[in-house]
Amino acid sequence: MSVSPTQLQNAAFRGVDRLRNFRSARLMFIRNYTGPNYDREKGTLGQESLNLIFNAVRTLVPNIVMTHPKHTVRSRFLASREYADLLGLALSDHDRKIDISSIYRRVMVDAIFMLGILKTGLAESDSVMAIDETNRVDTGTIYTECTDFDNLVVDPECTEHLFRDARFIGDKVCVPRERLLQSGLYKNEFIERLPSVDYNGGDPSVSNISRSGRMSDDYLEEEVEIVELWVPQAKALVTIPGNKNTRFDDYIRVDDYYGPDEGPYTFLALTPPVPGNPLPVSMVGVWNDLHIQANRMAYKIMDQAERQKDVITYKPQSADDVVELRDAGDGDTIAVENPEDINVVSFGGQRQSNEGHLAQLQNWFNMMAANPQGIGGQDLKASSATEANILQNNASIGLEDMKDMVYRMGASEARKRAWYLHSDPFIQLPLIRRKQVPPTYEQSSMSGTPLMATPPSIQEEQVILTPEARSGDFLDFTFEFIPESMGRMDSKKQLEVAMDFAVRVVPAAATTAQAFAMMGIPFSVKAYILRMAKLAGIEWFDEVFYDPEFQLAMATMMQMGPDPSLSKGQAAGATPPNMAALLQNGQPGGVMGQMPGQQEAARAGMQEGANQGQSDLKSMF
Repeated sequence: MSVSPTQLQNAAFRGVDRLRNFRSARLMFIRNYTGPNYDREKGTLGQESLNLIFNAVRTLVPNIVMTHPKHTVRSRFLASREYADLLGLALSDHDRKIDISSIYRRVMVDAIFMLGILKTGLAESDSVMAIDETNRVDTGTIYTECTDFDNLVVDPECTEHLFRDARFIGDKVCVPRERLLQSGLYKNEFIERLPSVDYNGGDPSVSNISRSGRMSDDYLEEEVEIVELWVPQAKALVTIPGNKNTRFDDYIRVDDYYGPDEGPYTFLALTPPVPGNPLPVSMVGVWNDLHIQANRMAYKIMDQAERQKDVITYKPQSADDVVELRDAGDGDTIAVENPEDINVVSFGGQRQSNEGHLAQLQNWFNMMAANPQGIGGQDLKASSATEANILQNNASIGLEDMKDMVYRMGASEARKRAWYLHSDPFIQLPLIRRKQVPPTYEQSSMSGTPLMATPPSIQEEQVILTPEARSGDFLDFTFEFIPESMGRMDSKKQLEVAMDFAVRVVPAAATTAQAFAMMGIPFSVKAYILRMAKLAGIEWFDEVFYDPEFQLAMATMMQMGPDPSLSKGQAAGATPPNMAALLQNGQPGGVMGQMPGQQEAARAGMQEGANQGQSDLKSMF
């Protein structure tokens, strides 16, 4: 079915009109987020003294995205595993070049207020990204940039979550008119007829919150608005006017789309889908009313406190006594004719019930916002143990769900960038890969058994991602993020985890390997410890772990015959007494023992407190 340029333009602007109410609501939420003192000459004192939205956003974002992710690229075919590892290294290298963590933090903030949108592509010489130099993307560079929700243009008839059934998706871009004319890529007669951008007209947008009104004629370059639409069925990029009052009888430009089949856009929603609708529920939309009510109550409490005053009332004949009372110091004695003629009357003042209501509003907000107070380490005084437990469970479930959605979004976005790396016919990307060097062995001159000459080690090697290294079809690769890889752990916590790993896991692995060897069960100490270190977030363990191929060493020890150190009554190859006791009674104390339960942990804490108290008493005498 063919679609005329006029039909496509009309449909695109109907899609813009469909999002108008969502954009207005988002603008209101962001104004509440920035508060009354953001880009304003003055605000009403105490009007929004409790910015609960800001506190929730500031707490949630760093708990999910703080640093660059770590990629895991897998292939269903063994022959392509090495190339999959190279793609993962290339993605990690590109993450740092474009500072992907900052981009993910911005898109997560967008998703909290409504919807996060990323656009991935290749800045070719004939692309808008390359023409508009304000984007700071060099020609030929793979880019991922945030697309503002105010600039989104979608199919007005789509109903699937995150526009999965959209017939077209695009975004509006402001570009200098002269650069479009000089590019020679667009129909210049249409570019010349485009109206200049009027930043004071049209629908209000988020960008105007901190941008003073100005007309296009007082700017450095005259700018025009164009919309670049991705049409999946035609595999094309279509350029149309960005001004909703402008229509042309032809397209400004039509070009083939070069990119992954999923298209250039990646969406992030942090709430469950709405049946029959493409847009999710805004998280701030759920919090906003509680934010406003809490600030109204706080303003009321402060206003009542400011209106509180104490006034002295007296009879006219006690005027001299009142003056003496007013000027008297603390502890002075004053003789008065009749003390009952003088009274202190209080007016105004805050009510305790208002403070309780404000605290309840904050608790409700905290519950709806996945417990940012608990996540941020702030004091939370729940009214009961049950309420505190509910808040804690809500925090863990909601936070982990948001992490999962962010990680899936990031994996989808990384896949798009990997497509361009995979499809580049001239790619020459130098990378550094950590490589494990196996141990070397030599024959023993006495027993003839192989002995280790050099232990295994970790070395870095230079590799080059080239078209010749390409292996397998791109559809065979899956892209994932390593869990918790975008989180940050402070140095004290890292030391605590490493100490616990060294004290508990490593000795337990050695003991288990000995037990398994005696029972004839194959067990790889190396694989076990490295896997546990990976789960614990210890990245450097392969640098210090020298595995002497434990199974080979144990087999060699068994072949060497009786050990002179054994007791006379013990046969060669028999289980040593300490090993027999180990197999009978389990692992020795202090090595990978059971984690203490809640009661044991509580008793241990009480005992530790008692010991500390006794130590303090001894130090006093």
